[in-house]
Amino acid sequence: MYHIREDKRSAQSAELIYQCILKLMDQKSYDLISVTDIQRKSGIARTTFYRCFDNISDVFLWKCDEAFHTAFSTYHPPAFRGEFDLARHFVNYWIQNYKILEILMRINRLDIIFTCHMKNAYILEEKYGVLPNLPRAHTEYYVSVRTGFTISILLAWLKGGRKENADEIIEIIREQFAVLKNDMDIL
Repeated sequence: MYHIREDKRSAQSAELIYQCILKLMDQKSYDLISVTDIQRKSGIARTTFYRCFDNISDVFLWKCDEAFHTAFSTYHPPAFRGEFDLARHFVNYWIQNYKILEILMRINRLDIIFTCHMKNAYILEEKYGVLPNLPRAHTEYYVSVRTGFTISILLAWLKGGRKENADEIIEIIREQFAVLKNDMDIL
């Protein structure tokens, strides 16, 4: 887990550690990077590292969590305008801030992306409440489906070389929903 205090110095240390790991990943495999490597390259003491993080993967957990928190908390319409409006906001955010997702995909830590999305999804519920036609007991399932769907779309976009813009991605999502709706109508 990460435990970064809310002061400028701690935030700077955490960011320096993150940037150092990125530089080290250009030189060696992520699996071979040690806290000693980070200490030597960044000049940060081991105690500073362990004051902020329990292990190296926690650095990516922190950065991804921070990004998802920003993605969710910067959605500001006065009322919830629907799934596609939220999706457009979310896709636009990640088009500008894809790097952490790309890194986590590269080191095969998709679990961190899932964890951070689930952890921060509550922000929308706090702003707009639960969906009116959804039983409260089903909320966790709903968030899990949305999380899996969203992450899969972002990963497909990354694997495809980040070619599509937000509007094109939203159109792809609309197509998929139409297919799913047709399948549901058959049942």
